Amino acid sequence: MEMIEKPMELVSENGQHEEITAETELPIIVDPMPIPASKVVVPPQLPAPAIALEQVDPFAYSEIKNIVRLPNGYRCSVKFDARDDYLTFLACEDDIEIHGRAIYAECKSGKRGPAPDYFPTHTELLDAALSRIARELRRANDQVTKYQDRVDVEVASDDDVIALKAWKKYRVNLNRVPEQTHFPHPVVWPVAPDDASTALVSA
Repeated sequence: MEMIEKPMELVSENGQHEEITAETELPIIVDPMPIPASKVVVPPQLPAPAIALEQVDPFAYSEIKNIVRLPNGYRCSVKFDARDDYLTFLACEDDIEIHGRAIYAECKSGKRGPAPDYFPTHTELLDAALSRIARELRRANDQVTKYQDRVDVEVASDDDVIALKAWKKYRVNLNRVPEQTHFPHPVVWPVAPDDASTALVSA
């Protein structure tokens, strides 16, 4: 079977059919949607490395004031360089920190000014005396209960009876301490039965 090649036809702008031959100049087709150029991706800039700040010694100090001598050291106000305010500080001779021993040495030498002895206020003396009375009363009550139980069940020895009477007497004397003329300073403390070798103590 013989194949018959038909010429191709082109439809012109005015709707007429035109035969395409080898000499026919084909129209140039322009793409109405050009491919956009690819975007250039710029990598983000890394932050500049942080400059290490100079280390500040938290225990470096410049001023010491309000020095008062206590039985266990010196109480004072210290201006540490790392703080904006003064810090109340207790400097001890055997402080485990170097700066503590250094502050103690300066207070003791008088380099930072006089260091008068500290004397407790009336309120502090009263609180300390009442606390000691309460503490000793608890101890006396425990001893009285122990020996009284032995007496009540009739198993107490002669020493138990003597001890019971002594602890009761001690408890009575403790309750009379606030009645002393110059309470809370000075105070004459009664001697506990388990410390009978100690004489009356004035505080």
